[in-house]
Amino acid sequence: MTEAAAQSFFFFLAGFETSSATATFALYELAHHEDVQDKLRNEIDEVLKTYGELSYDTVNEMKYLHKVVNETMRKYPPIPFLVRICTQEINLETTEIIVPKGTLIFMPIFGLHRDPSIYPDPEKFDPERFNADEIAIRHSYTFLPFGEGPRNCIGNYLYKYYVQYFI
Repeated sequence: MTEAAAQSFFFFLAGFETSSATATFALYELAHHEDVQDKLRNEIDEVLKTYGELSYDTVNEMKYLHKVVNETMRKYPPIPFLVRICTQEINLETTEIIVPKGTLIFMPIFGLHRDPSIYPDPEKFDPERFNADEIAIRHSYTFLPFGEGPRNCIGNYLYKYYVQYFI
């Protein structure tokens, strides 16, 4: 039972701190970008006019809200880097680099999300980076606020919903 309690505490603490920080950064960016704030407010007003309330389904319909949250997580990732352990020796194609089994791999999420070759003018807060056509031309592993693959963050959906509902 002690392990279960410790895991529960960790999930609560990790989820609370990261989602609170993201919501705070989103509000900061909205305060500094009135055009984004107005567009988001109009979307929220439309949803409330149509459905009368906010729910899981109505929040999921808010496409611009998703873009605002994603851009916030791009600019201010919930975690600055990911750490993984290489489970088998890998020969990186197109190079002569061999990564031995057991090697710690650090992925600098903060640096990746602010790489100007991936996100032009990376310091600019621009939710339009997350239009479907923009996403389609980027590699799927260039936006990793929760990691990717089978070992990504277990709380990513709850996290995003909490932040979206808070905003």
